Amino acid sequence: MTDFIGFVWRRHRLLGLITLVALVAALIFAVDFLAEAVYFADPAHRDRPVEPWMSLRYVERSWGLPRPILFEIIGHDGDTPREAVPRSVGQALRDTGMTLPEFQAMVEEAQRELRARRGR
Repeated sequence: MTDFIGFVWRRHRLLGLITLVALVAALIFAVDFLAEAVYFADPAHRDRPVEPWMSLRYVERSWGLPRPILFEIIGHDGDTPREAVPRSVGQALRDTGMTLPEFQAMVEEAQRELRARRGR
């Protein structure tokens, strides 16, 4: 194995470095994916009450809502680019004038409707 690494380093240094960077990037994405999967597999992290500090992505994952549905709750079109949407629940509430209990109720209702459509 070390002979092969030595050969690649001597003869194909650029290709070896590119491969190494690609492997490190793949490892980072794999670790991130696994960490998120383990975190949201824990029932304590599902359906958590919404709080202003939460990102909209966190609410999506925690409540199992697709992005277009959550965007519609805060008054954006489902096709709106992520950059044009507030980053946190608190920002979305300020922008829409909605209260946290109203937002929570809308998230719960959207989840009930989604589960009913899926037959759960």
